[in-house]
Amino acid sequence: MLDVAEWEEADERFEETAWSVVLAAGAETDARAQAALAELCRIYWRPIYAYLRRKGYAVHDAQDLTQSFFHHLLEDETLRRAARDKGRFRSFLLGSLKLCLADEHARQHALKRGGGVQFILVDELITEELHFQPRTSELSPAEALDARWAGVILERALEKLRTEFDAEGKSETFELLSPFLAGEKPNTSYQDVAQTIGLSLGSVKTQIHRLRRRFATLVRSEVMQTVAAPHEVENELQLRDVFARVAQQSAR
Repeated sequence: MLDVAEWEEADERFEETAWSVVLAAGAETDARAQAALAELCRIYWRPIYAYLRRKGYAVHDAQDLTQSFFHHLLEDETLRRAARDKGRFRSFLLGSLKLCLADEHARQHALKRGGGVQFILVDELITEELHFQPRTSELSPAEALDARWAGVILERALEKLRTEFDAEGKSETFELLSPFLAGEKPNTSYQDVAQTIGLSLGSVKTQIHRLRRRFATLVRSEVMQTVAAPHEVENELQLRDVFARVAQQSAR
């Protein structure tokens, strides 16, 4: 598990983020805010799909409803419903979805209209169903949403970390060190990695420590995109146990 201290960067400033741009727009029609909302929706649709599946919706119904929900969320003056009292983007999404599900007639209408919508690629939906849904079979809908939310955060942070190493020509180093990110004991040892890279054991341990710190910073940066205030970052990181469990799967 990642050390608690590694999740915290005291000198990191809370700057403008995608969700704060949406909230700042309020009731105004703001193309920049609408674009930010669209980007957030494209990134974080997976937790909503996980929630719907664990609520008991069949695969195709959950896929159709996810497509249509986000399509209409982006079309129906959603910025007027976004407010700071909704706090986190995750809370806003779930609240909007519950309103949709509470109105059975509106839900059925949305499903019928959603047939031609391609907000999410079919291949992505299939991948989500095959690779993630089996892991949530024992979770409640709320737990499935939290787990998938954590998973998306970690996937994005891990991909950015991989990109940084690739840019420095250190792709092989990343592949060797990344299994140690979750803090669990992988199939290989520090000594094995040291011999492969040609470094001392101490140097490898130092690189792994730095890798974990950088990963934690990137995770924090991803979380910041979805909250409206600094203290909400810490609240989201209370999902630390969920993050740690998903990290063990993501880093493999």
